[in-house]
Formats: sequence, structure tokens, C-alpha cells
Amino acid sequence: MKKTRTIIAVLLLLATVALMFVPVATFNDNSAGAMLEDIEKAEGKVERETAKLDRLVNGGKSQEEIDKQKGKIEKEQGKLDALLEEYEALQNSGSSNGLKYAFLPKQLPAEIEVDMSIVNANANVYPTDFTSYHVLVWVAAGLLILAAAFIALGNNKLVSKFYTFSSFANLAAILILGFCILRVRAIPVKLPYGNAVLNTPVVLGLLLLPIVALFLNCTALVNTKRSMIYTLCIALSLLSILPFWLMIVNATRNSVQIQSGVSLIPSTFLDHNISVLKTKDFRVMNGFKNSAIIAFGSTILSVYFSALTAYGLTVYKFKGSKFLYAVILGILMIPGQVTGTGFYMFMYRLEWTNSFLPLIIPSIASAGTVFFFKQYLEANFQVSLVEAARIDGAGEFYTYNKIVMPIMIPAMATMGIMAVISSWNNYLTPLMMLTKKELATLPMMVKELRGDIYRTEYGSIYLGLTLTALPLMIVYFCLSKYIIAGVAVGGVKE
Repeated sequence: MKKTRTIIAVLLLLATVALMFVPVATFNDNSAGAMLEDIEKAEGKVERETAKLDRLVNGGKSQEEIDKQKGKIEKEQGKLDALLEEYEALQNSGSSNGLKYAFLPKQLPAEIEVDMSIVNANANVYPTDFTSYHVLVWVAAGLLILAAAFIALGNNKLVSKFYTFSSFANLAAILILGFCILRVRAIPVKLPYGNAVLNTPVVLGLLLLPIVALFLNCTALVNTKRSMIYTLCIALSLLSILPFWLMIVNATRNSVQIQSGVSLIPSTFLDHNISVLKTKDFRVMNGFKNSAIIAFGSTILSVYFSALTAYGLTVYKFKGSKFLYAVILGILMIPGQVTGTGFYMFMYRLEWTNSFLPLIIPSIASAGTVFFFKQYLEANFQVSLVEAARIDGAGEFYTYNKIVMPIMIPAMATMGIMAVISSWNNYLTPLMMLTKKELATLPMMVKELRGDIYRTEYGSIYLGLTLTALPLMIVYFCLSKYIIAGVAVGGVKE
């Protein structure tokens, strides 16, 4: 790493630490807002005393009682006028008495009190213990100093592990600083002070300076850049897996635990959730069978005949082929919901309702799959292979099944996964076509779990969702290697 980059990166990190001593937020004096409640009470007293005066006058009371009541009104009105004058004076004075807060070295101003009414309504969002927050502030400062020290220990070498350690410490400090800034902004402050108003230049400096230092460190060294890329990929992978893991964990928890908050640790209510599914007539194997027949039947037809159509459009050149392909592309623009009513009436007249046929047979015509296969063939298929097969006496279907299909396996696996997922998760079309309970698919059965008007068993719902998603995961893991192979074939230049 060049000496100039080293010096700049170290200075940026130290400048970030110095900015932590500069006020990052201001809690403005909101005494005027605190007086609004007193003003409303004073106005209410004036209104009540005035109403009482009206009753005395209408009731024919003596002049002495009426004058006494007028005196009370004047007294309350005087209090109200005084409050209004003080309120106006506070508004005109502005917020010059605000409390400034810097990350270091002090904690939050002692005058700041948390509005417990907001905390009690959102206990999980607004915790009142700021000990961990202050610890994180010091941790961020320590990480920035450590990152600068690691860069210095690199001693301008071309390759050094210290640069990688510095990048990780810098990245952790950036994330912690971002959290601390958001945490300050989210504190529900009790009157007479308002919520924190961030100092924009300081906030930008706290975030941009270490980011620039991280950029300088990563772009200068290949090893550091590779390590950060691996870290990013691992983080994105964990984020992708997290929703599925939470779904599986919630399948082992009860409703109270699910509503109380998020947990990454499985619980012990799996047996209870299974028993709830049984009491609600959730026949898992029957739902598996119905969904599998529909999903795999429609997928096989869609993939095979769409590939055959794309093969015909690619190999055979005839008049109107371009127009026909344009019509196929035009079908992609039509939403399925638009044709839903007409499709149902058509199937009803064919007497195909309450059967799997309308959910399987129409999959033969899949415009999106045809488009994908045609693009794949144009990029990875040589028509000369077909011509050679014809010279050798091979028939058209033999050529397609023995020569073309093996070439298209990666693309067919990709679209097969997409077709299985789409058909397996399809809820609307089976709901229109299937009214018999024994023909219900898994998505339809999971939807029925929310039908209890007295209590919703969220654990059993998550268990049903897990059982629904499990076959899709298995299909993906079985066919994912073909997707990777397809990417590799498309990336190799012959």
C-alpha cells in the first residue's frame, strides 16, 4: 500500500474519532410545547365558568351571585392570558437553550428524560437502558483507532494481513456509528425538551470519512478487496437464509412467543402445533399429493413443449415465424387476472372444474418459458448440429430428444424450478377451480388455518408454511447445479 494512501486513510480515521467529540445532535428547548397542556386546562376552566354564569343568569339568580361568578371568570381569564403571553414569548425566543450532545466523552445530558408513555406502548422499539448504547459508542471509537493502528503496522508493505484487519475494524465501526446515530434520533424525549435534531455535517462526516478510508484500503490491495467481497457475500447469504430460518423456528413456537418478539432459537411447541394442524383437519399428505400432481404435471408439460416451441422457432425459418414470435411476446403483457373470468367459464363449459386438468393442461402454452428457451438456444445452440443429424438420417423428434434436449438441460432445470415454485405457490387459480375439500392444495389448506375467529394459532400457520416450502427447497437443491452449469456454458467463449 502506497505511503500517501496510508497517511490519508489514517488521517481520515483519526478525524472521525475527533468528530465524535463534536455535538452530533441537539435537544431543543420545547418549553412552549410543554405549556400547551396547561393552556388547554385554563381554556377549559374559562369555558366551564362561563357556562355556569349562563345558567345563573337564565335561572334568575341574584345579582350578587352573578357578579361573584363574573369575578371568577375574570380571574381564570387572567390566568389564561398570562399563559398565552408566556407561550408567545417562548415561541419568539426560539430554541437557544437546547442541550447539545456529542458521542464522546460524555453520556446523554442528565436533563433528558424519556417519555414513558411512548415507551410503554412500544417497549420493544424504545428501550430505556442506554448502557449498551454508550458502550457501543466507545467500541466504535476503539475500532476506528484500532483500524488506524493496523494500517500503520502494515508499514507500507505491498501485502499485509494488518490491512485486512484494518478493513474489518473500519467496517464494524461504520455499522456501529450508523446504529448509534439512528438510536439517538429515535429517543422519545419528554417535555420540555424535544427529540434530537441531528447535526447534518457532523453525521455526514462520521459516516463518509471512514467509508472513504475503507475504500482507499480495499482498492489498494487485492487480498483486502477479496476478503471484503467474501464478507459481503456471506452477509447477503445469511440475510437470504434468515427468513426461512425464522419460519422454521416459528413453527416450533406458540402464538404468545411469536407475538412477543423475534427469536433465532427453536422452542418446544412443535408437538402442540402438529396437534393443532390435526384438529383443524390439515391433511398434510393429501395436500402434498394434490400440490405435487399439479406442480410437477404442469412443469413437465410447460418445460417440454415450451422447449419444443422454442426449438421450432429457432431452427425452422418460415413465413410468419417472426409474427408468431411477436404474438408470443405480446401474451407476456397480458396479466393473468384479466383472463381469469373467461378462463373459468371456458373450463366450466368443458366440465373440467373440480379436477386437476385446468391446472395442468393449459401449462403447455407458457409464453415466458418459450421466450427464455429461445434466447438460450440463440446463444448456445448451433443449427449445424441439426443439419448433421438430418444427413445421418435422424428424424426430427429424435434429433430434438437426443441432441437438442441435452444441450438445453441447464435452461430446462432453471425454468423447471421457476415453474414448480409458481405452480406450487399458486393460490388463486386452484381456489377458482377446486371446491372439493379433498382436492385442496397446500396453499389453500394453509389459508384455512386463519379461519378461526376466536384465536389464531400462529405457530400452526408457520408450521403449515414450512411444510409448504420444504418441497420447493428440496427441488432447488437438487437442480441448482444445473443452473450453475447454465451460467458456465453461457460464460465460456468458444
